[in-house]
Amino acid sequence: MAMTDRYRITVDGIAYEVEIGDLDSSPVEVTVDGIGYSVDIPDLPSAPPTAAPSSRPASRPAPRRPAERARPSPTAGADSQNVVRAPMPGRIVRVNVSSGDSVTQGQAVVVLESMKMENTIAAPRDGVISQVHVSADDSVQHGQSLVELE
Repeated sequence: MAMTDRYRITVDGIAYEVEIGDLDSSPVEVTVDGIGYSVDIPDLPSAPPTAAPSSRPASRPAPRRPAERARPSPTAGADSQNVVRAPMPGRIVRVNVSSGDSVTQGQAVVVLESMKMENTIAAPRDGVISQVHVSADDSVQHGQSLVELE
């Protein structure tokens, strides 16, 4: 039976809602703020280790569930729903919008590659793109403005 664990994590001050699928399968299905990913975890044992008597704590303690907080916007890298920022450093693979384009909440506006993974950055709300600050192959830093909405 597949088991899903839910967590709320904060990375660099940005809150994310994360669901982790069955760790006994490979790849593991992970959802971050509603966007699904298939993740390979190379050091994950295929079966739970057998416990040996020891005075040391287990090497992998059970994760603690953070206290519930208000849900962040669907785009974790958005300022006040008007500026979409890079949630991590990386390279822009694709820009899907231009100034003047109408977008809907959740629509992919930019694809950012970081650590060999493509991350779709979505519009935080319905609106019109007022400015695009990046182009394909640009390197960006965490928090850098990608696009602005009117």
